[in-house]
Amino acid sequence: MEAYDLVVIGAGPGGTPAAMAAAQFGKKVLLIDKRDAPGGECLFEGCIPSKVLENAANRFATLRAMQHFHIELEGKEWIHWEAVLEDKKDILQRRSMAALQQIDKLPTLTFLQGTAKFIDIHTIEVDGKPISFDHAIIATGAHAHLPPIQGDGMPQVWTNADIFNKTKIPGEITFVGAGAISCELVQMFNKLGTKCRILERSSRILNRIDEECALEIQRKMVADGIDVETGVIFDRIDGEEGAFEISYNQNNEIKKLYTPHILIATGRTANTEGLGLETIGIDFDRHGIRTNDMLQTSQTHIYAVGDCNTGPKFAHWASYEAGIAIHNIFAPSKHRVNPDKLSWVLFTDPQMASAGLNESDARRRGIEIEIERYDYHIDARAQLDKAETGILKFVIEKNSGIIRGIQILSENASALSGEAALIVANEMKAMDVMQAIHPHPTLTEAFGKLSQQVFIKSMMQGRRR
Repeated sequence: MEAYDLVVIGAGPGGTPAAMAAAQFGKKVLLIDKRDAPGGECLFEGCIPSKVLENAANRFATLRAMQHFHIELEGKEWIHWEAVLEDKKDILQRRSMAALQQIDKLPTLTFLQGTAKFIDIHTIEVDGKPISFDHAIIATGAHAHLPPIQGDGMPQVWTNADIFNKTKIPGEITFVGAGAISCELVQMFNKLGTKCRILERSSRILNRIDEECALEIQRKMVADGIDVETGVIFDRIDGEEGAFEISYNQNNEIKKLYTPHILIATGRTANTEGLGLETIGIDFDRHGIRTNDMLQTSQTHIYAVGDCNTGPKFAHWASYEAGIAIHNIFAPSKHRVNPDKLSWVLFTDPQMASAGLNESDARRRGIEIEIERYDYHIDARAQLDKAETGILKFVIEKNSGIIRGIQILSENASALSGEAALIVANEMKAMDVMQAIHPHPTLTEAFGKLSQQVFIKSMMQGRRR
């Protein structure tokens, strides 16, 4: 029976860097995935394909907005969707092949296509072949969760895995759920001319992020012609693709909606089925595999990283966890994950970026905080770009003055997220941020201006005391 120092199940943004890092240490590693190439859902059905299509949609929308900059374009704008899909296919292949080439350069790392299952705590079976291991990392990711809504139409609804392969731009889509995936896609297709609506059970969209930012994004959606209905309790989805009927209750009123296409984005379910976790006593449920803060499962030599565990669901978080897991397996000291320093970007319009804690997170933990904000409507760069909707918010711990969280709402929030992540990760104060001289006119100037505002305010309060 073949034996390995480490087996990694799942070759996405968690599993692949973990396997490569272990091999770089000279360990004998087996990386297993059901696909014939590494990449995972992020590459093939998530982050990357969505951003290829979003990029095309944004540029198409820019053409339509040229009159705001006094530019007239003759003729009718047109997007060649088939060519966009070819671009997507090319980028996915290039990135996946590049990962395979990197794997091939590591002599102690083997990539194997197949389906893995645990036989015992030190043995897996890959398509019937037993393989032994000293340590294992589970990095199988997650897939779209379909809620238990009644009706014969449910088997034919779309998820994010389906929408990126449609060869024609749909004329109309109803989105069920208003989380990150749904909100990014609804604005993207709206820019391409698709009639879009959102049905959400909560009182607002994006109910897990900063409320002020979420409501501003919702306002933009409505202004752009997207029908946003909240407080929806679903009863049934009947019919078939091209002719769905949605029955639901809203404000104690029974309603019916007829729509040709439905995309459901109501959360994620961990890919744990068929792994044999129950056989070896690993604790898990639909939300993921339970791990401690060193990413160990209930079998301490087996780790779980990325979307398949119960932590945050981001590709970059999975890669971060991969590094923590490899360190904890092979290094004498131990590292712990720190979600308080997580950063992420929501590619809506306007974009939303976050680093560290938001206001509600901090208050839930009983941290005494102050919120300081900068409005982009006074910003030179935002005025030049005619993109004045936006805010920069600092969540500051009162006792220490440390900036524990940053939220950014801006047309280009993604470009500002790196500075926000560094500020939070290094537990900087306003005085620290002020040491940087931010170039003018740029959106990043806001960090310096807001830090100066915080510093002056604290000095004035100190004199009063």
